[in-house]
Amino acid sequence: MFINDGDTVCVVGGGPGGSACAMTLLREARRLGRKINVVLLEHKHFVEHRHYNQCIGVLSPPFESVLKNELDLTLPENLVLNEIEGYRLHSDLLSLDLIGEESGRSVSVARSKFDAFMLEEAQKAGAQVVHNRMTSIEVNPDGVLVYSEGENIKSAVVVGAFGLDDGTCRIFEQGTPYRQPDFLNTVIARLYPGKEFMQSMGFIVHAFLLSHPGLEFGAITPKGDHISINIAGRRVSSSVMMEFLRSVPVQRFLPPHQRREKPLNYFKGRFPIAPASNLFGDRYVMIGDSAGLMRPFKGKGINTAINTGIYSARSIMRYGVSKKAFAENFYQDCRELTEDLPYGRVVRVLTNMATRFKFMDHMIAVAAERPDFMKAMFSSVSGHDPYKKIIMESASLPLAFTFAQKILGHFLLRQEAHLPVKSTSPAM
Repeated sequence: MFINDGDTVCVVGGGPGGSACAMTLLREARRLGRKINVVLLEHKHFVEHRHYNQCIGVLSPPFESVLKNELDLTLPENLVLNEIEGYRLHSDLLSLDLIGEESGRSVSVARSKFDAFMLEEAQKAGAQVVHNRMTSIEVNPDGVLVYSEGENIKSAVVVGAFGLDDGTCRIFEQGTPYRQPDFLNTVIARLYPGKEFMQSMGFIVHAFLLSHPGLEFGAITPKGDHISINIAGRRVSSSVMMEFLRSVPVQRFLPPHQRREKPLNYFKGRFPIAPASNLFGDRYVMIGDSAGLMRPFKGKGINTAINTGIYSARSIMRYGVSKKAFAENFYQDCRELTEDLPYGRVVRVLTNMATRFKFMDHMIAVAAERPDFMKAMFSSVSGHDPYKKIIMESASLPLAFTFAQKILGHFLLRQEAHLPVKSTSPAM
């Protein structure tokens, strides 16, 4: 199962991952002296800016080097809304500026404009963009037939770059052994507090780990003339978002005239927390959110989508489109992500336990006292290092002893708080 001259590759989804895949396919084809057709199936019209993407739209290191070295692209400065200057972590009672060093800049962008830029570059590279929605798929030993609302596309292989779009997930589940990844639900809101408030707030990403039922994490991200507010959890909803907005830690970052107002619009989305089942097979492969290769809390979804798009294209052109070829090449290229997933799950479980039992305040207090744990917290929130490295570097007996003391003291205080109060009145 190899790609030959004249073959077509169909990429379902024209976001950053799908566009990066298309560009790399064409680049690899030229390098190998082959002529192929690449069709990008994308029902959205990004240039019209009327579709909202659930992604917050922060590009973090090493996005610039990946764009330049792998795709020969430079991010246009007019797409940058602002540079991210730092990160602040909030628990129920405490806040902490996270101190650390990043190996490049982090910037916020409007996702629709960034997606339009990437799709336009894919078109310039020679990809054909078809603005239709996929309706069905047939994967056969000799090829793939992708049905859409318009024309049908016959291809040698199909690449799934559709995020966690529920309808497209179901189509692939019906036509292939693929099963979508486990996920958290997300709710996003936008607020426009005015230029003066935005300037006073600064370009800091505020991360919240609060003890609200059903809420795993939340964030407030400055984006030019507005702030994006997102929450994630198994059962988050608009009512959970309102509780989050009304909480004391969050109220400090809302303008006075909007602290009691309901935001005009909510956007619902999904955030993968585990790899998809059968994310590749004969003549199909999933990338980005569709593959579920995402680290908990860190996000970096745009980076992951672009990288996995590049890896899938290289595997297709160099080694073929069989399940065996994807396992030995594409999945191996993803090992930085796949090897870190177990460590990420451990961090997620421990973090959820800390918020559930109201222990996050103590963790922030320890980070303020100990540079080693401060570095671990910074790397976890910013996505600077893999979880494996974070755990290995921060694991030490002194730190474990510090947390043991904090945990013991915490539960003793909680136990005392639930003891009945003895009367001090004299006996009658």
